[in-house]
Amino acid sequence: MAENWMVLALAAVVLLGVANVLLKLVALKADELRFTVDSLSSVLPVLVIVIVALAAFVVWQLKPPSELLLLAAGWILASALAVGLIFLALQKGSASVITALLALSAVVVAVLSFFLFGEKLTSRQVLGIGLAMAAAVAFAV
Repeated sequence: MAENWMVLALAAVVLLGVANVLLKLVALKADELRFTVDSLSSVLPVLVIVIVALAAFVVWQLKPPSELLLLAAGWILASALAVGLIFLALQKGSASVITALLALSAVVVAVLSFFLFGEKLTSRQVLGIGLAMAAAVAFAV
């Protein structure tokens, strides 16, 4: 299965696309029901719940948090905040434009990987980053 990383990555892309379409449907239904999320402060309770749950898990285990647990907590918090922000955007904007902008996360990963992990960026990858940014801007306009 490890040899098929490209197939796994492409399957994840398709599933993320489906998830974003479903999230848009949820946002539309929530809007129909007069359930609106108007600000980041509406997303913060979810983050508090996640933090409390993680803290309870650590206390329950009676162990100091390991580096892995702290990294996992950061990932959960970033993911929860991202989904909340996507929900806010989808309530008010176009799903296709928002999803195109979300594709820029690959640019963020490439830049962070360069600085954090010392991963090299080839000239082809730098060109791809530029084209991705140009495409996202063109798509959003």
